[in-house]
Amino acid sequence: MVQWLRGALPPLLVGHRGAKAVAPENTMASFRRAWRDGADAIEMDVRLTADGAVVVIHDETVDRTTDGHGAVVEMSLEELRRLDAGSWFAPEYAGERIPTLEEVVAWARGRIAMLVELKYPNRRFRPDLVPAVLPLIEPMGEDVAVISFESAAIEQVRREAPALPAGVMEPERWFQPPVAWLVRHLPSLARWALVRALLLRPLEIALRHGATMVLPHSRSLSALLIAEAHRRGMPVSPGGAQWDYRWAISLGVDTIAADDPGAVRRRYLPKALADSAGGER
Repeated sequence: MVQWLRGALPPLLVGHRGAKAVAPENTMASFRRAWRDGADAIEMDVRLTADGAVVVIHDETVDRTTDGHGAVVEMSLEELRRLDAGSWFAPEYAGERIPTLEEVVAWARGRIAMLVELKYPNRRFRPDLVPAVLPLIEPMGEDVAVISFESAAIEQVRREAPALPAGVMEPERWFQPPVAWLVRHLPSLARWALVRALLLRPLEIALRHGATMVLPHSRSLSALLIAEAHRRGMPVSPGGAQWDYRWAISLGVDTIAADDPGAVRRRYLPKALADSAGGER
């Protein structure tokens, strides 16, 4: 069992919504698949139901990933639990349900680390989600971190649970990936003040909101960002759908994320796979 974000070499492998490329996202089937395929941690999205339960689902509505219709925030836990969250992906997953955060924690504890993303209706912060989440993830001990695009949510987490790793996710900006690409091929550009400011923006966001980890977009990575974050003792945990895994690993990121953790483990982290071959999964 890993301890979350302890600068592991090679980096920790995070299953994005479990193993969403090969199982229905944010379901127990997806989380189990990610674990079996060698993920060190699972990332998931959580929202509040109409009756205050914390459920694991990415979208604001259930339309895309279940056989139902409607907004999560307007439905009760009982209504959500009646929905099929697996058939849309493949027939063999028929009957998968939207899990509660409590269920995922009960399964994950002592088995795999968790990265919990706080989601809000219409991307508008509400103060009731954090107090509902914190007691549920407490059993995970050091093997959990909380992230969100909503800076107010992370500020609230830092006030209410100062020891909990937490980070503000960086929205992708069209200009940052080209700048990072240019600096990768022309490192001398990093001497320019404006270029440095753009490369270090994820760190600046983290510091501004009191976060303990830096969450850049995967296409905005640079040696400068990694070095400055690590100099301050802050782990770097990128997100995003497009990855150059070899480049990210060479820079020394603390985590890499994958929709298919098994494929990424086999291709980019084969030594780590071999080292853990004796363990039960």
